[in-house]
Amino acid sequence: QPMALALWSRLESRGFCGCDPYDALSASRLPRWACASGVGSRIITQVVKHSPLPLQPLLGVEPSDDAYTLGHALLAAVRLDVWSTRVITRLRELAWHDGALVAWGYHFPVHTRFFSYAPPTPNLIVTAFVAKGLAAATREGLADCREELRGAAEFVLQSLPRLADHTGRCFGYVPGERAAVHNANMLAALLLCEAAELCGEEAWIDEAVACAQFTVARQAADGSWPYSEEPYGRWVDGFHTGFVLEGLARVVTATGDEALHAALQRGVRFYVAQLFGPGGEPKYYPHRAYPFDALSAAQGLETLHVALGGTAAAAVPGQLEWALEHLVRPDGRVAYQVHRGWTDWREFPRWSSAPLMSALAGVATQEGAT
Repeated sequence: QPMALALWSRLESRGFCGCDPYDALSASRLPRWACASGVGSRIITQVVKHSPLPLQPLLGVEPSDDAYTLGHALLAAVRLDVWSTRVITRLRELAWHDGALVAWGYHFPVHTRFFSYAPPTPNLIVTAFVAKGLAAATREGLADCREELRGAAEFVLQSLPRLADHTGRCFGYVPGERAAVHNANMLAALLLCEAAELCGEEAWIDEAVACAQFTVARQAADGSWPYSEEPYGRWVDGFHTGFVLEGLARVVTATGDEALHAALQRGVRFYVAQLFGPGGEPKYYPHRAYPFDALSAAQGLETLHVALGGTAAAAVPGQLEWALEHLVRPDGRVAYQVHRGWTDWREFPRWSSAPLMSALAGVATQEGAT
């Protein structure tokens, strides 16, 4: 808990603002022609992301807060008992509304080989992590966020495209995008379970089960899932696998479904055996360890210690110690990635500091309860 509090203090003192690995296209000093094509936009984004030096100040990218960071901050505030209305007030200011629908998105233009969209386009990933924080605050009686949770569930059910077949259904990542992305689909399931429990909508549990059944039907024989069913998305990585397992664990908790539980166990065995090293380090890919990524470490702690607990929490010895030794400084600064022979200490609240803060707070809460 002391380290989670150090992260909280550092982020709070900065208004939860910072730069992001993917925010290059919000630069004020980029010539317009440089971003005129998809290839140019992608190249600029990747150069800034992979630079060992922070290029955002040179390009005129202003540090900003964002809903994803604040969703993790809200969850950490509940877990650390450092409640502040500032975080939830700002989340409500950043919310996208369409009638009764509520959702959140990134504050910067997104351009990858998979998706391209401009702010304030809402997306499933940000909305799910905000909903997780809202649900925690509501359960603890710190705020009544049921209206936002209901709106977020309706956003998923009404605004996102879905693929459906005899195995179940899969929700799209953003409005208009039908690609089957498993981690997004399982975060939709998590959101629907959280909202169903607090809003009394049992039908949403059925929707979450259908999501889980779709994704479980596409689990590989070794227990893994690809990022996407699309030909360009067939890789497996650490933090996306953690998202899938956390969402699946939430559905199993809500339903007790034995078939889903068996798939969860297969997935956890793969995760533990293939996506962590002998010292607890979080591997990026099963076949390639480096770079050791802060988000992979954070999601590993959240998945194994908080979402699963018990034997899963002990399945990767040294996981917590590795993160504290290699990613965090005493003043609360969090590294972005650890490479072979050097560490990238650029600060990215959304990607690194906030997820690790909420995960460390969750581990402390779990340990305090045992």
